[in-house]
Amino acid sequence: MHLVRAAQVVRREMFQTRFTFDGAFHADCQNDSVTPSLLALVNMILDGANIKHQTKLANTSTTTAALTVSQLLVFNSVKHARSVESTSVRHSRERETPLPLYLSLKIHAVTRSRGLIDTLFSLGMCVSYDRLLQLTADIANGVCQRFNMEEVVCPPKLRKGLFTTGAVDNIDHNPSSATAKDPFHGTGISLMQHPSHTNGGLDRGVVVIGQDISSAKSVAPLPSVYTSVPPAAMKTKHFTAPAVQRPARPPDLLAAEAGRLCL
Repeated sequence: MHLVRAAQVVRREMFQTRFTFDGAFHADCQNDSVTPSLLALVNMILDGANIKHQTKLANTSTTTAALTVSQLLVFNSVKHARSVESTSVRHSRERETPLPLYLSLKIHAVTRSRGLIDTLFSLGMCVSYDRLLQLTADIANGVCQRFNMEEVVCPPKLRKGLFTTGAVDNIDHNPSSATAKDPFHGTGISLMQHPSHTNGGLDRGVVVIGQDISSAKSVAPLPSVYTSVPPAAMKTKHFTAPAVQRPARPPDLLAAEAGRLCL
C-alpha cells in the first residue's frame, strides 16, 4: 500500500508537468523536464532513503544517473495501461524529455543508422526514427522561415553586427563506396566573422520550431532569391574603365615614396 500511494503521488505530479522541445537544449532543460518528487524518489532508490542526504541534494546539483532514470520514466509513462495484444509503443510529445531526444539526434549524427535508433526506441531509451525525421524537418523549416523573414540566406549561428568575410571553393569528390555511381561536384562557401574586444556581435538566437502538431518530414524550399540566381554578363566585349578624377594612390603613400627617393 505504501508503494501504491507513493506511485500515485509521483504520477499525479508527473502528468501535470509539460515539456516540449523547441529546437534547442537549454542549460536546465533536464531538471525542468522532471518533477522534484520523482527525482527525490529515484535518488532514494539509488542512494538510500536518507532524509538528510536528500535535503543536501535539494540544495545542490543532483546525480546524473538519477536524472537520466527520471527522464526515462517520464518518457515511458502512460496514463492507462496498454492492452496485452498491443505491440506498438506510443509516446506523448508533451513528455518527450531531453535525454531520448538527444540520444536519437546524437546517434543519427554519428552513425546515420536507422536500425540502431529503432532498437534503442524499442528499449524505451530514445525517440523513434520517424519522430527524428519530423524533428529535423521542423528545425530545417524553422531555418527556412528565418531566411524568408530576414530576406537573406545566413546560418543561424552567425552573430549580427560583425564584419564577415566569405571564401568560395569547388568541391570535387569521388566516392569510394561500392554503391557509388557518380562523383560529386559542388561549391563550398565558408563564412568567417571577426569579433573584437569591444564588439562581440549580437546573438540572433536559436531557431524555435513550431509548437503545433506536425507530421511532415519534408523540408520547405529555400527562398527564390537564393535558388534563382539571375545570370550576369557584359553587354560588350571591350570593357572601358571610367576615368579617375583623383590620384590613383593615396596622398600619404605618394609622400612616403617621395621621401624614400630623397634618401
